[in-house]
Amino acid sequence: MSETTDRTPLLPPPVQCHPNQPSPSDSHPIYLRACHSSWRIIDQRLLLFLRLIFAGYLSAVFGVSLKYKLDHIDEHTRWRIPFQFSTVAFCIQWAWHLQVTLWTAMHLIFPKAIEVNPHECHGHQLRAHILRFLSPPNKANCPIRRYLFSLFYTIAHVFPFMNTLIYWGILVPAGHGGFKPPSMPHFHSLGVSCTGNETIKYPATDKGLFELEPIDSFSIISVWTITSVIAIIEISVLNSIRRQTPITSHTIGVMFCSGLYLSWAGIGKLLTGHSGLFFLDPDIMRELPEAIIAACIVFIAVSPGIFTYMYGLIAMRETITAIHHESHTSASSSY
Repeated sequence: MSETTDRTPLLPPPVQCHPNQPSPSDSHPIYLRACHSSWRIIDQRLLLFLRLIFAGYLSAVFGVSLKYKLDHIDEHTRWRIPFQFSTVAFCIQWAWHLQVTLWTAMHLIFPKAIEVNPHECHGHQLRAHILRFLSPPNKANCPIRRYLFSLFYTIAHVFPFMNTLIYWGILVPAGHGGFKPPSMPHFHSLGVSCTGNETIKYPATDKGLFELEPIDSFSIISVWTITSVIAIIEISVLNSIRRQTPITSHTIGVMFCSGLYLSWAGIGKLLTGHSGLFFLDPDIMRELPEAIIAACIVFIAVSPGIFTYMYGLIAMRETITAIHHESHTSASSSY
């Protein structure tokens, strides 16, 4: 592998480039941009190392948090867990990191497109097909496939941000965070008993977050906080994917996926008797049924705002790396 292939990031767009107009230098599809960092200091080997750390961490969190949720048993079946929003958001983000880590490794080992030679034996052809399946596509010929992958990238980061916002902004203050909520003057709990969180109904506890068992504190911090930190690092550092275009279709896609989760949570309520978020449960909110409708509307309406935040992070990264690239190019040409 050449030094250029290993260390040179994909070219960023010029700062003045309109987001809806492709840059002339943008000859790389979104799949390869997921495997390259925009920062020159991060070569492919370092990028793979970082991705392995994050993928390994999320894999460990999956096992620990699953045990955390399974250990707290209530009257509902354990099949309630797949319908919780924290589970859905975490699994989508985890799937993203597993996929791009595999792609980054394959792209480092096989930087050129893998071709299937029809004149080779069936064993070599099968090997080539397997390697192509495990490697990122080198072309983005299908706009629908490109859009779906871009939407997957978007949802894998919008949902963790929403999960953190909902948990610390609603569930914890309402006493549904799995630990003793911080004292808040003039706080009224909407008439809902503070005996659980969005995961399950916990027995009332007088313990604060860091007074719980270490596995409980680790799970809460990892699932509802660290995932958003990892999302920020992924957007800002670990890839060179450009701002989503067209914006309208991505906004509609994010809202559709948010509504899709509400449908998934409704199915979970019918099958398990448990709602993925307490403010969607008609048994808990029976005194305020209109609040459930309002909560659903707000849940869907918030997603475009979180998408805007993600879009801004990408724009900031593009601007900084483009300026750095231009200054580096002009400095090199002066010699």
